[in-house]
Amino acid sequence: MNRGIDLSTSETGYDPQQAVNYVLAIGIDEYAYWDKLQNAVKDASDFVGVLTQQYQFESDNVIRLFNQDATEDRIRDAIRDLKRRITPHDNLILYYSGHGHYDKDFDEGHWVPVDARRDTSGRYISNSDIIKWINAIDAQHILLVIDSCFSGSLVVHKRSGVMDEHYRSRRIISSGRLESVSDGAPGQNSPFAEGVITYLKKNTKQSLNTTELVQLVKEYVAGKANQSPVEGRVQNSADENGEFVFHLKVNEADFWKNVVDADSVKAYQNYLDYYPDGRYATQAERRLDALKEDSFWENAKAKDSELAYENYLKKYAGVGKYLEEAKQRMDALHARQMERRKVLEDLGKKDAEREDILRQFQSRINQAETLFQEKKLEPARELYRESLQYFMEGFAPAYDYIEQQINFCTNGITFLQYYENGSQAMERGNYRLAMQYFNEALKTGDDPRVEDLIKVCRQRLNRPAPEPNPSAASPVVPTPAVQQPRRAAPPKPQKKRSNTWLFLLIGFVVIASVGIVLMNEAGLFSQGGSYEPFSSPEYSTYPEEGMQEEGAGYSEEPEPAAPAPSSYQSLIIGSWRVTDVQSNGVSFRQMGIEYQNMLDLLNYVYSFSTNGNLTVTGNLNQVEYHTYYIEGDAIYTQGAYYSQGLINELSQSRMRITFSMQDAYGNPFPMTLVFARS
Repeated sequence: MNRGIDLSTSETGYDPQQAVNYVLAIGIDEYAYWDKLQNAVKDASDFVGVLTQQYQFESDNVIRLFNQDATEDRIRDAIRDLKRRITPHDNLILYYSGHGHYDKDFDEGHWVPVDARRDTSGRYISNSDIIKWINAIDAQHILLVIDSCFSGSLVVHKRSGVMDEHYRSRRIISSGRLESVSDGAPGQNSPFAEGVITYLKKNTKQSLNTTELVQLVKEYVAGKANQSPVEGRVQNSADENGEFVFHLKVNEADFWKNVVDADSVKAYQNYLDYYPDGRYATQAERRLDALKEDSFWENAKAKDSELAYENYLKKYAGVGKYLEEAKQRMDALHARQMERRKVLEDLGKKDAEREDILRQFQSRINQAETLFQEKKLEPARELYRESLQYFMEGFAPAYDYIEQQINFCTNGITFLQYYENGSQAMERGNYRLAMQYFNEALKTGDDPRVEDLIKVCRQRLNRPAPEPNPSAASPVVPTPAVQQPRRAAPPKPQKKRSNTWLFLLIGFVVIASVGIVLMNEAGLFSQGGSYEPFSSPEYSTYPEEGMQEEGAGYSEEPEPAAPAPSSYQSLIIGSWRVTDVQSNGVSFRQMGIEYQNMLDLLNYVYSFSTNGNLTVTGNLNQVEYHTYYIEGDAIYTQGAYYSQGLINELSQSRMRITFSMQDAYGNPFPMTLVFARS
């Protein structure tokens, strides 16, 4: 026996734009011998309506069998007629809405035509007949959408594989398992039909695949009725684990008009997903940012933390509608925290009292860490919050870390699941599916890394990877270095540290990576996609201030380098343009095509001011605001992340700064930016 399917006969020349889409819609309300239904005909009619109005279905290719037309003979004849008309490059959707019957004696479900009697099964249409008829039709895709009682008996679960419309599919979506299903209120659609029709109507994606529609309908029906839609594939058929895709009729210009009319975050995201380099991409991104601000602000207010407001101020610096309110609230929280900290410090002047505060702090942190690793996020968050009431300078972990953990708890398991699924999809090279997962993740968290990953997916869709060269050795793809947990010394008052440089470099390193995306700035996600809050298992213990425990995952703050000449500080003032990106003295211009995206950093302008502010201007005139300071030949920047660079060269006209990264095997990987004064 073979453990696979033979794809050698697949229709490799299938073109969805040339395929003809047929529909057989069956709806029965006026039964002669069974209870009458209220909405079956409406469901079938509305389903056909949305297909012919919005998608690539024509009325001439639709067969409607409603009420008295839906006899057993006519249903059989309609399928026979379709078998003769449909070619191997065409598609068929068969929609049935009516009564269903389950025969316990023979363990088989049936459709009930309008002329079927209760006292005999002679005119029932059995599942075995349906499968036989479907298997006789030589089409690219056949999709059965069945809204009847006991319709789940048709479904055979089969492991999905290819998920591509260029491979054949024989798929079933059913309104329920072996159970009765709701007909809905009179004059409305059934819950199942309402779910299908609603998402088909509201969709603004150029292409909507069946898998996505199924998931949306399952979630919709779960909140409407006590039934569980199921899906599967037709057994012993020509199914190759392919995927039927609903394609909208409109071109890009018409599609953009619909997006503008909808004027929603989802609509603009759908446009960018399908047209990552479209004519209106810039307009879509700008409008998307504007629409997202209100959502971002509401999330910040819900979290009501300094970190949340600080993230809002950074993201919408200079343009946000709520900048003043965010600053006032952040200042108020900071003042309250300072007041609480002062009280604790006064109490902590006595060693015994300080030790007691430390014990209470560590007790709550240890419990919170354990619960966090067990993914018991609600109690973990409460313990983290309680620990802030006992936090004092010198305690470990740092205050920022606790705030971060509170945010992770708030975002919840859902965000992490979507993030992991998206990362795994990227590793498989399925960038369109990855974008869907990342967009779902954004609904539960405001992590800027996810937005960056979406941009990476769009760029990868627009720039397909080159054909592999079997004779060439696989390149070592650089990936961001993972910082081990460390016990940081208290930051200096006006000298914040950041990751502006590394943040930008990481974005382009990720683009250069083929199928491997690691966003591990803080050691949060392992390469395998599982959630790992801590890089070291010993992190749940905290040594006394100023002490070093061997093997405990801590390192003392490195001693600052010798003071730099005063000329370093004065020479760096002004604007610098990136002219080259190098590694070990070799420009990425000279490397293979796999690394060309690294050069997208070229022409970025960094403007250093005398007051320690740093402005970064990108190629599309996007602007980020940060701070910096210099100690010896090291430069530290503070923005969304922490970073430290080494100044290799600095003169009136030229500057070189190197950052330490790691390649895919954990080996040190130096990355050098070369600047010219602009």
